[in-house]
Amino acid sequence: MKNAVWQGLGALLAVVSFGAHAAGEVKLQQVTSIVSSKYGISQQGTTFEANVANLAYSKQVYAHYKREDGTWIDIPLAYNRAAGNGREIWTAPYGLPLNTTNDVQFALKYIVNGQTYWDNNGGSNYFVPKDSGATLGPGLNVYNLYYQPTSRVGANDAYQYGTVVVRNLAVTKDIAVVYSTDNWATSKTASTTYSPNHWTGAYSSATNPNAAGFEAWAFSLHVGTTATQVDYAIRYTVNGETFWDNNGGQNYRTTIVRQ
Repeated sequence: MKNAVWQGLGALLAVVSFGAHAAGEVKLQQVTSIVSSKYGISQQGTTFEANVANLAYSKQVYAHYKREDGTWIDIPLAYNRAAGNGREIWTAPYGLPLNTTNDVQFALKYIVNGQTYWDNNGGSNYFVPKDSGATLGPGLNVYNLYYQPTSRVGANDAYQYGTVVVRNLAVTKDIAVVYSTDNWATSKTASTTYSPNHWTGAYSSATNPNAAGFEAWAFSLHVGTTATQVDYAIRYTVNGETFWDNNGGQNYRTTIVRQ
């Protein structure tokens, strides 16, 4: 299991043409857009995740984002984790407030070793509707959304919860999480649960699958009363083919903190 293989719009500003177009140096992992309402006030929360090649220690990664007034800004992404094969995941915080409720148009910008690389979706930029939930990057069929390296659980019998996003490749599919609480001396398999809504919140929700054809499935991993960590990977079987998200061959690991 430790060695499972991971398989897992408008014109961009003229400045992009002066940088290098990415040949895998930077690529979209996922983008999430959620609009919530409270007391009649709507707020958009957006998360950008980029997968970058670790070409040097010093680097900057941005979501190059088009604002409501048509101007563009660079939203800095922060290092999240290593993702195997010399790659890293960089993110903007979950639920980044953009002070608007617009569709999201952006590209990814990666500055390293004096060179600027772009992922602008082949020159078309990325575009996701507001309130659409999660959209995976090109070629990604399954992804562990909302990963956190540490989870606080109760002192008694406990569970670690999460969400899987998959590309809806067929109606019939099997999505499961293979996990271990003893460093893979033994392993278990947890099923996932489909919901009518991709996500749901106050006065707003996105249907499942969303308009881009992505579905959200929930999972819970039984960590009992004594486990101090849980290692896991996600298995997606559809159309006779199996895709894995195991964090680039490293698997996911969450430290369990009892409270």
